[in-house]
Amino acid sequence: MLTLTSLLAAQAAGGQQFQRPAYYPTGSGTSAYQVVSAQFTRSGNADLAVADYPASAISVLLGNGNGTFAKPRKFSVPNPVAIAAGDLDGDGNADLVAVESGGTGESHLGVFLSNGDGTFHIFATYPSGIGNGGVTLADFDGDGNLDVAAVLYNGKQGSIVVFFGDGKGHFGGRTIYKVPGTPYGIAAGDLNGDHPDLVVTNISGYVSVLLNDGTGKFGKPVTYNAGGGEVVDVKIGDLRHDGRNDLAVVNASLSQIAIFLNKGDGTFAAPKFYTTDLPGESTGADGVVIADFNLDGKLDLAASNQDGNSALLYGKGDGTFKAAVPIHDEIKFDGAFGLAAGDFNNDGAPDLGFAIYFKPEVAVMINTQ
Repeated sequence: MLTLTSLLAAQAAGGQQFQRPAYYPTGSGTSAYQVVSAQFTRSGNADLAVADYPASAISVLLGNGNGTFAKPRKFSVPNPVAIAAGDLDGDGNADLVAVESGGTGESHLGVFLSNGDGTFHIFATYPSGIGNGGVTLADFDGDGNLDVAAVLYNGKQGSIVVFFGDGKGHFGGRTIYKVPGTPYGIAAGDLNGDHPDLVVTNISGYVSVLLNDGTGKFGKPVTYNAGGGEVVDVKIGDLRHDGRNDLAVVNASLSQIAIFLNKGDGTFAAPKFYTTDLPGESTGADGVVIADFNLDGKLDLAASNQDGNSALLYGKGDGTFKAAVPIHDEIKFDGAFGLAAGDFNNDGAPDLGFAIYFKPEVAVMINTQ
């Protein structure tokens, strides 16, 4: 006979700790391209912002604090391929930056400041080169203001462009760093115990690490093989609770997450690979987030898969993970481009929002842990 404890454990082992998804339309486009979670008002509730590339818009869904969201508020942004959220002007509300793709022409970085009520106004645009995705925010030069780094690729040369913020929403001092291959995703985090560094994925099969000297200047990229194929996303987190940030890297072609463990100086050991494919499915991973989903003190991984159900990999606390299990089997889940984690119902457990593949929708899954 199953006890309550063993029943709950069995549910968690199958990824069933998440409720069935609630779907929220995001616009008139063909797909929700990327999603981020942040607080765009002073309500204290986690909100969502979604980049809808085909519709040339960003949709904002304000959280009600109970796991549900209001109808989306949409504003026009030319071809947004990537977004990031952070307080750029010091007013306590998260703002947005977006990479506005120009195709084969000049792309721009758009800065959108929050009005405090879930609406935004365009504050500035900056020519950035030819952008194809990937943007992140961090204080790279240590002045207390958020800066921005975005991915560029002109068909021949990959690079990263860094802009420095003044704390009022303005950015200047553009610096470009060449990286090998075809860069795609980007993340910022402290990899050697001093300042935020950069990690860039590459659809040629590897990741590049650029260490920050503390003034916002970055060294030459050091590359690590991530299995070949299209390496599209990376997240940074302390997967062993040892004070050293590690990497979770998504390989879309192989449906795998490569885990790179940090040696402590910003260099990394050879990766260990974990499939995101589920029994009977070949899914193609696209995004990953790191959070303690079952509240056991060990960081876990959730991956968005392009086809079929997405995957949850429970962490063991030593940088290794259990086999992937499906995140609640639902009826009309069509795969997802990306995902975001946030506490949408204010119960202390991280929930999930998925940008649905080929549909202008966000699927919200509430964690019942």
